[in-house]
Amino acid sequence: MWKLAFPFLTVLLAVGLGFTELKANDPGVQTALKFAMDEYNKASPDVYLYVVVKVIRVQRKVGYKYILTVKIARTECIKDSGDGPCPVFTDPVWQMEYQCRFVVYNSVWFRRWMLLENKCS
Repeated sequence: MWKLAFPFLTVLLAVGLGFTELKANDPGVQTALKFAMDEYNKASPDVYLYVVVKVIRVQRKVGYKYILTVKIARTECIKDSGDGPCPVFTDPVWQMEYQCRFVVYNSVWFRRWMLLENKCS
């Protein structure tokens, strides 16, 4: 009995607790980053858009939960001004940068993305 139970429990713990490190260019990571930034910009009281300027670390748990540690910066684009290149402010008066931790979940059952955590400092 223990010969069967021990390997099963080991795999269960490894999958349940394990995180996989991912690269920023992974398609799933890119989708999660875009979703996180869209949600951040919607909730932000700032009239300017923010963009990711550096991906510090990306982890994925069980394929659907992404933990993104990034540096974001304020751009010269005003929200809802349309698509286009949005350069980051370089003038110290307007420049704003934060390090953020986003936890994003891709719900297969509900077929939607959810932002579970948004902490910036």
